[in-house]
Amino acid sequence: MRDFKFDKNALFFSILTLITVLTWTGVEIYLTATKTTIPKVTQEQMAPLDSKIKEEVIESLKVNFWLSEEELSNFNFSSSIERAQER
Repeated sequence: MRDFKFDKNALFFSILTLITVLTWTGVEIYLTATKTTIPKVTQEQMAPLDSKIKEEVIESLKVNFWLSEEELSNFNFSSSIERAQER
C-alpha cells in the first residue's frame, strides 16, 4: 500500500478551507448574537410611557362619567341583586 502524503497544494487548500470554515462560523455567531429577535412593533409597544397624568384627561373623564336620570333608569339592578343572592 502506498503511503498517503500531502503535497504542497493539498496542504494549502486544507489550511484555506479551515480558515474559511472558522471565519464563516465566527461571522454567523457574531450575527446571531447581535441580531434582535423582537419585532419593530413590539419594540414600539415596549417604549417607556409618560408617567405624568394629564389633568385634561381626568377632567374629560369626570365630565363623561355622570349619567342622567334617564340613563340611570335604563339599568336593571334587581336582576343583578337576585343573581347575587342566588349564589
